[in-house]
Amino acid sequence: MPNSQFNLFTKKDWLLFSIIVFSIIAIFTTTNFSTDILPSHTEVQDVEYLVDSKKRHSIASILINTTDTWQQRTQTQTSIGTSNQKHWFRFTLNDINQAKPMLLVINNALLDNISLWFIHNKKIIQEYHLGDSLKFSQRVIEHENFLIPVPLHQQQIQVYISTHSKGAQRLPINVWQQKDYLEYSSKSVLIMGGFFGLMLAMGLSNLFFYITTRASTFLVYAGYVLFLTLTLAALQGLGYRYLWPNSPWLQQHAVGIFVNLAFCMSILFCNLLLNIKAHSKRLNKLLNANSALFLFGFVASFIIPLQTIIKPFFVVVLTSGIIILSVSIWLWFKGQIIARYYTIAWIVLFVSGFTVSLDTLDVINVNFPSFYLFMLGAVIETVLLALILAINHNQQRRALLSTQEALIDKERQTQQAQRDLLVTQENATEELEYKVQERTLELEIALRELSETNQELQEKNTLDALTGIRNRSFFDKKHLAEVRRSRREQSQLSIVMIDIDHFKKVNDQYGHLVGDECIKTVAKILQSALKRPSDVACRYGGEEFALILPSTDLVGAQILVEQLRAEIENTSIQAEEVSINITISAGIGTATLSFEQPEDSILSLADKQLYAAKNAGRNNVQSSSLDVFKQQD
Repeated sequence: MPNSQFNLFTKKDWLLFSIIVFSIIAIFTTTNFSTDILPSHTEVQDVEYLVDSKKRHSIASILINTTDTWQQRTQTQTSIGTSNQKHWFRFTLNDINQAKPMLLVINNALLDNISLWFIHNKKIIQEYHLGDSLKFSQRVIEHENFLIPVPLHQQQIQVYISTHSKGAQRLPINVWQQKDYLEYSSKSVLIMGGFFGLMLAMGLSNLFFYITTRASTFLVYAGYVLFLTLTLAALQGLGYRYLWPNSPWLQQHAVGIFVNLAFCMSILFCNLLLNIKAHSKRLNKLLNANSALFLFGFVASFIIPLQTIIKPFFVVVLTSGIIILSVSIWLWFKGQIIARYYTIAWIVLFVSGFTVSLDTLDVINVNFPSFYLFMLGAVIETVLLALILAINHNQQRRALLSTQEALIDKERQTQQAQRDLLVTQENATEELEYKVQERTLELEIALRELSETNQELQEKNTLDALTGIRNRSFFDKKHLAEVRRSRREQSQLSIVMIDIDHFKKVNDQYGHLVGDECIKTVAKILQSALKRPSDVACRYGGEEFALILPSTDLVGAQILVEQLRAEIENTSIQAEEVSINITISAGIGTATLSFEQPEDSILSLADKQLYAAKNAGRNNVQSSSLDVFKQQD
């Protein structure tokens, strides 16, 4: 185990060491190579400049003006900082070999307005108007840099240049032989083509990885590479030359738009790749806020060109770079392998970009095209990030495969357990089936007995214990069902309420046993008088009874109840050696209910007719139809 850990540690350190050595060699080689590809050319020095703050001068007034003081700039790269004022520059071209065509080259693709005059003896030989505020096709020579042919002349020529730009007034001027510049340009185009081709290939390949894997990290990385490439193309003027030649507005805002998107994507990529949220929620929020800041800068770039706020933006970029670098170093020391490679990649781009920025702001001066260094840093960083992404994806894939293998192992164990269980089940199936058949037969018998018992119980629950006829609970359900059927079929329904006259006196005089016998006798007479299965006699409560007579009109109900009254009156009841006769009072309610009438309308009418019978002296029958009763009311 110790040996394997040592070998793994050695392999990781060896890869990290190889990356560092490769980066150093690549930077050193590019520095020397970029110096070698520069042919001989003349760097314009001793340039004088004049600040025209009120924009009152023209070339004519400049040529005759002797009052304003011109300031001297001896730097190779003429720059007077960021200013929105108009500036004039002048210098003299001496010892020019007029046998060969010459070019005046201004290596700043982001200048907005340039006017240039070739002067001899205070006369204008030739004049040109250039800049990003004009369409690309209006340039004298269609090139990403500003190329101006030097007019043929046998003596020295003075050159006057006026510039007005929203960004840094940076005017690097060189004089080339046209043949030499074409050779240099062809080599530069080869380098640029290789660089942008590689960046495009990296972006597209990772975009395809996203399409196949749906991993958001590949998409964010592809976006970062794309916007970084567009930023570099805009800085070099290649975007204006090849992508948006008819949009001066986009050329002036492109750097701000694309560089903000590139930094936004780089922060999101850092957050996703290093999984910052799993290590620190505060750092995750900080990076998200930083990303949102660049997103805001992206929106603002549509209004404000980046060149006007380059120094504050440089501070923001520097701060963001330090934050990302600090986070990756922190994770490196925490033992995250991916953070090691990410730190190296970010340091390479950070150092190269920082160097180019300092050169652009004239803080330092390098002796070779600094943009090549930035391109190399971008290539190294892009390749390293792609390597990191591949390593990370490979680790995730291995983790997934390991998880899948564990799941497959578990599935195999489960299947084996299922097979063992199946054997056990098969052995027990026959015995179980036999027992199930026995238990099923017993259960069927028990269910039949239970069903019969349940039916008997239900039947008993609807019977009155004393009389054996239906009880009040049954009456309530039957009454509701018959009322609804009467409504539905529009058939007549009669309800009869019956009460034994002076029943309390019977109980008081003869006792409750005699009273019970009277109740049972009345119930028996009522039950025997009903011949139709739909007719029901119920004990309503105490000495009260109720009859439900479906499809029975008032006349039919009157005849039936009158027969019952007479039969009960003529029946002698023998109980406890006592013979007594009783009478009943009855109220009949008949109606064909409509859907608007309440369901208890007939019962209420029958109850009122019962009380009318009692008030009429008892032992009589009172009846009424619901329609007639309403008319009387």
